[in-house]
Amino acid sequence: MTKILKDRTKILILILIACMFCVGLVWLNAVSSKLQYDINSINNKIQQTSWEIRDLEVSVKSKTNITNLEAKAIEIGMVFPDINDIVYLRGDTPRVQDFALALRENVYR
Repeated sequence: MTKILKDRTKILILILIACMFCVGLVWLNAVSSKLQYDINSINNKIQQTSWEIRDLEVSVKSKTNITNLEAKAIEIGMVFPDINDIVYLRGDTPRVQDFALALRENVYR
């Protein structure tokens, strides 16, 4: 009888170990699935952000296009300078003050 009891105890222990192993595998699978879900969520956010960046780059390029800038400048009242509005400086005026003075004299002549 003791041999049968020992055998049953060994079988019961083996069954418990097998059950614990199966529970561990199920838990590991659940953790792995959760991590994969998190990775997929982050990848989706990265892709959406990448699309937003592309949209913003296109918007910046379209707003800084020379044709658009000229249209905006004309819209706010800016005009191209006439030949009389251009100030030429001689090469012997090295200081900024001389430039400002020459510009003032030419504008207020």
